[in-house]
Amino acid sequence: MANSHDFDKALKHAYQQQKQQHGLSKQDLEQMKTKCRQPKQDKFWQQAQWAMACAGLLFLGALWIQPESEVTSLYALDLTQYDNIEHHGKENGQYTVHITRKQKPQNYEAVQAKYSELLAEARSFHGRIIENNSDFLLIADCKENTLLEIEKSLLNDLSDLDLDGQLHQGEMLALTSNKKGLLVNLTTLGQKQGIYSCP
Repeated sequence: MANSHDFDKALKHAYQQQKQQHGLSKQDLEQMKTKCRQPKQDKFWQQAQWAMACAGLLFLGALWIQPESEVTSLYALDLTQYDNIEHHGKENGQYTVHITRKQKPQNYEAVQAKYSELLAEARSFHGRIIENNSDFLLIADCKENTLLEIEKSLLNDLSDLDLDGQLHQGEMLALTSNKKGLLVNLTTLGQKQGIYSCP
């Protein structure tokens, strides 16, 4: 036992001698302590990166959720921008069209003649859905300053497809009317046709 005690003592003594011979100078030791006390700059950069990554995720999440509200405000209904409002519906089982004009123009006869001429010819045109609710569908004509209000009861007569649940605000449509001004066809224009805005 005394032998191991002497060995430990000799080992500690050798360690202390080596420490004094090869140890750090006081200047080196103070310099190391000073560096250890300084705040780490890398830690700030890491926190900044985490903060930027979280902000980026929040921004992407907001963009992902936002389109519904953006579409609503983008195609908000403003009746003052339309000269005419055509109401297409059914009365007593018969298809009817009622036209409401925003105001009587000074040259009423010329406008009436132009609009009667427009109704008297079969035409195909494009429109954008402004509003789609349970009672009617509002479509803005791309060429004329006309708003078409189509009752939902008429939709099944105008298309071979069941469009009731498929029509969304901002979507483009192709419409066809006959010589009496009655709509005879309504078709959605998807991405396949490549029409995203009024031509």
